Amino acid sequence: MEVRPITGSLSVDVLIHPPDRRRRDIDNVLKALLDALQHGGAYEDDNQIVDLSIHKRCPIKGGKAIVRIEETDGRLCPQLSPRK
Repeated sequence: MEVRPITGSLSVDVLIHPPDRRRRDIDNVLKALLDALQHGGAYEDDNQIVDLSIHKRCPIKGGKAIVRIEETDGRLCPQLSPRK
């Protein structure tokens, strides 16, 4: 199965379930996660992201990240839409 990256403006919602109750900054998780999604072919470049939210949830053994990526029409600010 071929992975085809999304090419338009994106809205990304992330839920982070840390592996334990130790203190963590959720913003430290974000850069590596977004870079991995780009490298894995989910989208062409993280500059396509025009709407981003991240939420820390209850710990789950082993940790877990749930990511929802949706293409958005970029109406909020058309100038931010990625150039093709």
